[in-house]
Amino acid sequence: MNKWFDDTDWPKDPRLDEFRDAVWELSLDGEPMGWVTTGVAPMRSFPFLWLREECMWTQVHWLSGEHEYLEEDYGPEWHVAEELRRGHFVTLDPSTSQEATFEAAAVTGPNVVACGRSWITAWNRIAGIRNPSLRHFHIPQ
Repeated sequence: MNKWFDDTDWPKDPRLDEFRDAVWELSLDGEPMGWVTTGVAPMRSFPFLWLREECMWTQVHWLSGEHEYLEEDYGPEWHVAEELRRGHFVTLDPSTSQEATFEAAAVTGPNVVACGRSWITAWNRIAGIRNPSLRHFHIPQ
């Protein structure tokens, strides 16, 4: 049974390295709106769960305190990862309930350290936790 759940020798996709336990600031017309947190988790896929792969998880956290449900991104295309690399992220705008394209910028350095990576790592490990909170995360204005 351990062979099914042992992730110590899991193949890692180097294209996902910048998304492992990462935070991306979302803005609309230059105005900060919230963040997208990303994590990468091991997964098994068909046929018969033999293939060991990774999937990327994203979750949107709005300045209002609302959180979206976790979304998954799968390779080999990695559509959401490519969106973020291009500097944008498409999701519903909470103020209009319409799809919108937000500018996305990776948050690096002390801003990420300030939020503490432990909560990101925790939801990444249990892949599926409900609504991790960014209440302790702050990006200076």
